[in-house]
Amino acid sequence: MDAQGMRRIMERYLELVAAGDVDAIVALMSDDVAVEDPVGGPPGTHVVGRDRVREFFAAGFARSRPRPTPTGPICTTAGREAAMLFRLALTLKGRNLEVDVVDVMRFDAAGRIESLRAFWNAAEMRAAEE
Repeated sequence: MDAQGMRRIMERYLELVAAGDVDAIVALMSDDVAVEDPVGGPPGTHVVGRDRVREFFAAGFARSRPRPTPTGPICTTAGREAAMLFRLALTLKGRNLEVDVVDVMRFDAAGRIESLRAFWNAAEMRAAEE
């Protein structure tokens, strides 16, 4: 997995989040993918396997209508990991909110996401500027 390939997948991931396309997002992932969103979150925010991740994203998207906007470059490693910073706009219970997020992804040899760790804190959500 080269740097450009990691960037391409991460950019596609954000496009699919914006489109709300859970099935296409899950198609980017390995069968045994692990998602921790947010890192250190309560029970239920660390899920493993495509089926559990599909359920997790479907429920989250239905509840919050996420809309990501990249706010910095995608930083890659010489290995198979990369990180990206973005602002995530959400609608929760009729309120438009936003939070800054750093996603760190690890890729398998086939270029699928095998780990996604989302760094954000609900205490840092603020009224959206939209």
